Amino acid sequence: MKLKDIVSVLNFSAFRPEPDDSSAPWLKRFPKEKTILLNVGRKRVSWISLDKRGEFGEGGSIEGEFKDVIGQMAPDWRGLTDNGWCAVSLNTRVMVSLEVNLSRRPGLLEMLRTNPKAAIGAKAEKGKRYSMVHNPESNTSILLACDEEAITKTENMLKENGMQIGRVTCGLYGMMIDLINQVTEARKARSLSAPGQPFGTVLMVACCEGSVCVLCQKEEAWTELRSRTDCYGEDMSPVLDIILPLLQNAGTSSHVIFMGDNTNSPFVALLQNRVPGLQVSDVSIPQQAWKIVADL
Repeated sequence: MKLKDIVSVLNFSAFRPEPDDSSAPWLKRFPKEKTILLNVGRKRVSWISLDKRGEFGEGGSIEGEFKDVIGQMAPDWRGLTDNGWCAVSLNTRVMVSLEVNLSRRPGLLEMLRTNPKAAIGAKAEKGKRYSMVHNPESNTSILLACDEEAITKTENMLKENGMQIGRVTCGLYGMMIDLINQVTEARKARSLSAPGQPFGTVLMVACCEGSVCVLCQKEEAWTELRSRTDCYGEDMSPVLDIILPLLQNAGTSSHVIFMGDNTNSPFVALLQNRVPGLQVSDVSIPQQAWKIVADL
């Protein structure tokens, strides 16, 4: 046994996940190490650092395409890390869709990564990477598709500029999964506190760096989903154009649950002004999208 192997056992590093093991939480892969999180949109890039204690530090954003931004910002980004490790959230060139009767056989998620055609059949498109979550109470599933080219180009540009990639994800998709989990827990609590009482219809709205995903759930069933990338900036009225038709189908007695990538979004006030009396809950927390990207 080599000396470095003995040392790694003594300081427990041998039992840590590998830095590029995306299945493990970020802080377990980089204990006591400074890293950085990046969010890549079509015409905007934002970032925030994580210090050795796993707390958020310096951050910022800049307008422009990633290929133009990285040459300018890479030295600063590397300076916010110990070894150049970063997690990347892509919220452009992605699509979230609602699917019916997809296979749920064991090992499906691993197959989805290695052989999408075998996992989802005719829905699989060449040049796409996929992720999926199933509704445990009905036959519907949410499918994330991301352009392989967008991922590969982003990875290559980061490597060429001295950065190491520990995770590539989609903040918008992660936020929608978080909303689904919150609604599931709320339904469980309602069934215990008020057995037999209907839960009603919920519209879950996730907004992240210009992209939006809206899912309608009636009792246990997911009924409609809409998603668009690069559709809003400071003016969030384009999001209303997506939500209002779904709200009309669901009924104004529906409960809208909103999650933004940070707090103080103008969306809730905008929606309530358009639909007075509508029940809207904002469950956003500070640094919302970053915490989901890093599993904090």
